Amino acid sequence: MKFIHASKACASVGPYSHCVQAGSTYYLCGQVPFHPVTGEVIGTNMKEQAVQTLANLKAVLDEAGLAITDIAKTTVFITNLDDFDAFNEVYANFMGTHRPARVCVEVSNIAHGCLLEMDAVCYKE
Repeated sequence: MKFIHASKACASVGPYSHCVQAGSTYYLCGQVPFHPVTGEVIGTNMKEQAVQTLANLKAVLDEAGLAITDIAKTTVFITNLDDFDAFNEVYANFMGTHRPARVCVEVSNIAHGCLLEMDAVCYKE
């Protein structure tokens, strides 16, 4: 296994890696809308926080040498399913024509009052 730290993503707040490569499969840790330098939560609504979360995910993809089209599956945790459409709008723009498998569930709480968290599993030979 290879452990990947993304210098342009927010620092890990626990004992985990931004990404773990196991053969051709890459497991990206959950990303939240933290500013990569200050660690502060960016945005007060779902669209703003989704943009920052996906930017953080992209920083990890870049560090691992991956593209959006290498994403096979995402898991999205949101604190209010009423924000589902707002999230989907940002997510669709980020993914373009790529359509990985996805799970999206409502949860009662996310660290630091974030409205969402998202991880990804990627595949690249």
